[in-house]
Amino acid sequence: MYNITSEKLLQQINYFTNLVNRQQHNASSKSNEMMVSRAQGHLLGLLLMKDGLTQKELSSQLQIRPASLGELVDKLQQNGYVERRVNEKDKRVSNVYLTEHGRKSANEVMKARMQLVDNIFSGLSEEEMDQLSSLMSKLIDSIEQSSGENIEELRKEHHGIRGEQDFPGGADFFRDHQRER
Repeated sequence: MYNITSEKLLQQINYFTNLVNRQQHNASSKSNEMMVSRAQGHLLGLLLMKDGLTQKELSSQLQIRPASLGELVDKLQQNGYVERRVNEKDKRVSNVYLTEHGRKSANEVMKARMQLVDNIFSGLSEEEMDQLSSLMSKLIDSIEQSSGENIEELRKEHHGIRGEQDFPGGADFFRDHQRER
């Protein structure tokens, strides 16, 4: 049902998306200064949450192919962020652990991410953010139902379309770290 209000909402969503993308680009520039790509930041964040995951577990949680994950871990290992250790129970498996340098960098990435989120939503109360989240979920459901696309594939492409996996651990992880600040 097209009307002037729905057109205005669409324009606002597009503008908001552009503003957020710019903020993310600026934040990722800071990560690049630390020589950490977005994908590397995701992996470091996941290890910060649960150190010592296997490459299979990392691949699954980050929703990337095992070969791509192997390259990612190789680069992080070469730069001193992570180390692989042979699994005590199964010598064929290696677990990935943060080094001290990796832990420090992961905390810096987390801090930058939390600052980005704070900047974006600083004008809203907790209740307003909950309302916005509910409304966004309704919109997403509506679009998914009418799209005819393979939604599961789309979710994999976008690492959690509902935002729960945009950064490993989702909203709960940020809330826990917010309390620690």
